[in-house]
Amino acid sequence: MKKDIYCFLIDDDDDDRKIFGIALQKIDKDIEFGYASNGIDAIEDLRCAKRVPDYIFLDLNMPKMTGVECLIELKKISNIVDVPIIIYSTTINESIIYDTLRDGAFDHIEKPHKIETLVLYLKRVLQIKNHEIDIKVD
Repeated sequence: MKKDIYCFLIDDDDDDRKIFGIALQKIDKDIEFGYASNGIDAIEDLRCAKRVPDYIFLDLNMPKMTGVECLIELKKISNIVDVPIIIYSTTINESIIYDTLRDGAFDHIEKPHKIETLVLYLKRVLQIKNHEIDIKVD
């Protein structure tokens, strides 16, 4: 796995941020991890970030700004418009999937009850990006 991966989590729950960080460390201790505790701070941080994240994970249920509102604003920031944004929330349903895909989300994960499940999901996502291939459409 490449050593310079940077993941950014937007989540208001301190425990969820800690668990996410632990899961990343279980995958690779060299993965850089940043976070914001709400959408407003995230947008401000990412607008002027010196390093663009490889992935953004976004909770939906947050104070100050919902995750959907944050997603829409993040997709307006030129330096991160192509960064995969993965919805990471306690509740994922068909309506949420449809709406957030329409608004630019890359994927969705319902917050798992076991850290091992989160580790497996994150490994899969990180490997997909690290083994990207060009697909030609005729």
